[in-house]
Amino acid sequence: MKKFQYSTDKYPFKRILEEIYGCKLEDLHHFLGSFPPFTRSSDQSTLAHKVFYSIFGNHFQQTYTTFIQHIVTSAVYPHRFYYQQIPTFRIGLPGNRFVGEYHKDTFYNHQPYEINFNVGLSNCFGETSLRTERHPGSGIYENIECPYGVLFSFDHIDCNHGSEINATTSTVVSFDFRIALSDLYFETSASSVNTKSEFKPGSYFSSYAISK
Repeated sequence: MKKFQYSTDKYPFKRILEEIYGCKLEDLHHFLGSFPPFTRSSDQSTLAHKVFYSIFGNHFQQTYTTFIQHIVTSAVYPHRFYYQQIPTFRIGLPGNRFVGEYHKDTFYNHQPYEINFNVGLSNCFGETSLRTERHPGSGIYENIECPYGVLFSFDHIDCNHGSEINATTSTVVSFDFRIALSDLYFETSASSVNTKSEFKPGSYFSSYAISK
C-alpha cells in the first residue's frame, strides 16, 4: 500500500480528460445515464470508457508514457520492467461501483511477476476508495484513498480487493496499470479477460523493458 507523489502540472491527466469530456470528472454521471450495479463483465461499459480508449493514442498516451518513464521507474528503481500499454480506466457513478466484484487479479489470469499501480483522478476518498485486504487472507479490509497527485501500489495478486457502492453525489474516476518485472517475467499463454491481449511484451505489455 505504498504511495508516491507526482506533479499534476507535469502530468495533467485530469485536465486532459476534462477537456475531452467537456465537464469536470466528478460530474460525469450527469451525462452518462443510469446503470444497474456493475459486474465484472459490465464495469467497462459506459460511453466515457469507450471515449477514453478511443482517444487514448492521440490525447493521453504521451503523458501516460512519460509518467511511466519518469515516475514509475523511480518508484521501482533499480528494477527493469515492461508496462501495461493501455491503462484500465475506472468510473464509479453515484449509486454504483467502479470495480465489478471483489477479486484477486489471479482470478483474471494475471501473473505473480506483476506490480499494480493506481492513479486517482476524482473522488477517491473514504468509502468510495478501493478496498483491499490488509494482508493476504486476513479478511480485514482498508480503504486506500488516492487524491489527485498520488499513485499507490498494493498486492493485487494475493489480496482480495474491490469497491463498495458510491454513496456520494460525485463520480469516482481513476485509472490503474500493471508492470511486469523483467527479472521475474516468464511467458505464458494467459491473456486479459477484457481485451483478450496476451500477457506478453508487445501485446498487453510494452515491447521493451525500461528502467530509470
